Amino acid sequence: MRYNGFYLVGNYPDPSTFFEAAIAGLQYFDFIEVGLPFSDPVADGPALAYASHRALSAGVTTDTVLQSCKALKEHIVKIGSSKKIYIMTYANKVFHCGIEDSMQQFVASGIDGIILADVPFVESAPFADCAKSYNLEYIHFITPESTHTQIQTICSAATGFIYTISLRGTTGSSLTITDELKGIITLSKKYATVPVVMGFGIQNRQDIQQALQYADGFIMGTALVKKLEHGVDAYKYFLNTLFEYIAF
Repeated sequence: MRYNGFYLVGNYPDPSTFFEAAIAGLQYFDFIEVGLPFSDPVADGPALAYASHRALSAGVTTDTVLQSCKALKEHIVKIGSSKKIYIMTYANKVFHCGIEDSMQQFVASGIDGIILADVPFVESAPFADCAKSYNLEYIHFITPESTHTQIQTICSAATGFIYTISLRGTTGSSLTITDELKGIITLSKKYATVPVVMGFGIQNRQDIQQALQYADGFIMGTALVKKLEHGVDAYKYFLNTLFEYIAF
C-alpha cells in the first residue's frame, strides 16, 4: 500500500491560496504535512525557510494556520475522504503553549498527527505519550545515523507512518539513493507495521520513481512550495505532470 504525502507552509503565500493548494494536492496525495511558520526552522532548506519567514512577516500565526486546517478537515469530511492532516512544527512552539494544550488545540482543529522536526526519538516520550492520549499519531524519524537497534525500537513505537530521512542536511537538497539508504529502508520495512515513507530531496518524477522502488511512499515539499510562489495555476500544472507516479 502506497502512502504519499506533500508539504506546504501553513497559510503561505496567503490563506486562500494555501487552502486551494491543499485541496488540489489532496486529490493526488494521501496526506498533507502542514508546516507551522517558525523563526528558526532548522530542518528546512533555504526555500522553505524563506517561505516560513515570509508567512510570519505577513502576520501568519499558529491560530490562523489551525483555522485553515480545521476548514480543510471539514472539506475532507464533507467529501467523504479519509485523507489526513499532519502538523509539522518544532519543540519550542509546543513547549511555549504547553504540550497538553497544544495537543488539545491540534485535535480541535482536525489534525490527525504531529511531526516535531527537532525532537530525536530518545527525547520524544513526553510529546508522543501526550499525543497518544489524544488519539493523535506521533510521527517518528529514522535517519542515516540510526543504528539497527534504534531502527527496531523506533519501528516498534511507530504510529501513522515512519518518516525516513533520505540524506544528511536540510530539505531541498538533491536526492541520492545510496546503499546506506537502501539498507536503512529495508531494515525499517522489516520491523515496521506502518508505511515507511521517504522524505527530503524528492523534487521531480525521477526522484519519485527512485523513492518508490524502495520505500512505501514519499513526501514532496520544497518543489511544490516553489511552484506555488509562481501562482496556484503553475502549482496545479506541476501536480498534473506528476500524476502518473503519485496517484494510486
